[in-house]
Amino acid sequence: MTESDRMSLVSRISRRAGTKFRSAVKFAWVPAALALLCLLAGQPGPAHGQADFADEGVDILQGTAFGNRPILFPPGDRVRLLVLALNPLDVTESASEQIGLILQKNLNNTGHFAVVGPREANAAFENQRPDLVDCREIACGVELGKLIGAQKVLVGSLRREGESFHMEIRIIEVINNLTDYEETVRFSDEGMDETLFRLANNISDNTMTVGRVLSTSIRGIVLDLGIKDGLQLGDFLVIYKEEVPISNLEGEVIDRQRKNIAIVKVLRVNDNTSEALVAHSVEEPQVSHFAATYRNSTRQTLLVENTRRELDTGIRLENKLRPLVLAPVMLADSERRDWQQRLNAAEAEQNFWWTVAGAGGIATLVLFANFDDTNFRRIQILGALGVTGYGTFQALGVRETIADLELEGRTKGYLNTGLHLELGPDGPLLAYTLNF
Repeated sequence: MTESDRMSLVSRISRRAGTKFRSAVKFAWVPAALALLCLLAGQPGPAHGQADFADEGVDILQGTAFGNRPILFPPGDRVRLLVLALNPLDVTESASEQIGLILQKNLNNTGHFAVVGPREANAAFENQRPDLVDCREIACGVELGKLIGAQKVLVGSLRREGESFHMEIRIIEVINNLTDYEETVRFSDEGMDETLFRLANNISDNTMTVGRVLSTSIRGIVLDLGIKDGLQLGDFLVIYKEEVPISNLEGEVIDRQRKNIAIVKVLRVNDNTSEALVAHSVEEPQVSHFAATYRNSTRQTLLVENTRRELDTGIRLENKLRPLVLAPVMLADSERRDWQQRLNAAEAEQNFWWTVAGAGGIATLVLFANFDDTNFRRIQILGALGVTGYGTFQALGVRETIADLELEGRTKGYLNTGLHLELGPDGPLLAYTLNF
């Protein structure tokens, strides 16, 4: 092959390779474009507000709506706690709100509760149920808790006493309206953070911790509770079967009944699990059975003692057949009696001063009717007017005390008031109720 033929062959090969390369580059955008379209199609689109509510829907929280109920609690095994706004007594609304937010944050940081506060609840129901917005009392709190799936409701009040605060809180079981825990604390501005931190821990320690049986063997059982749940070496837990709901005539679940079968003692604790030995039983624990205890040693001991007596005798200590509850349960206790006595004393004092004011008014009218222009009569009239004014002033002052006591009663569930629309024989009537 001559040199010219060789050069011609090389030139043809180069032109052919260049043509192939340009063709490859020309059509390379096709798979690249397809890949880009697939990538974009796989990206989530903009989030839209759910519209499963009765009217316009809620687009305010990281949750959805199912069955016309907002899902405000995140998924998980934490106790679902609804924290209502504190009732401010002699304190500003803003101060009460800020202190409530601090308590709410501390409760969430215990790791025991999934907390929903008043801001989230108000935002979820401001369009659908305005009657539940700014709820601060037991009755509406229990109703609100049922709507959002809460297990417990915290209701409380905050009062200013000189240079310190006086806070009363109560934890209510949503399913039966019973008080599970209550506490009163006093704190100053400087010691507020420490006191609210301890209060949150006390609430956590006195709230039942519930787990499950993961496995069983001849050596004992393994539970899904560990150090993160506050379990310690030597703690006792009660093992019980799956809870059975108890419904009223309308089909609403008003309580749950469970069958306790064993008591176990913790022998080894890990971060997320623990090993326990069966100390007393009437049945062998099985996988998925429940395990319950309290972090508070006193309540744990009481739970174990009552369960041991129940297992020994086969008779539950408390009555299984509870009365049909159509309204929040009002607990008769020493605190309620004290509140009732203070309210009765204030009302009696108010009646006394109104009587004094009325007597002064009548005396004034009589003296004016028999008026004669003498200094003595003028002194009498001025005295009668003074008695009337002083009695009225005192009665109005006592009225403020009565209003505070009524607010305290509504907060604690001792007193229910409200306007109700009733159907009478002559048509709809607007009735005002005051129930002790």
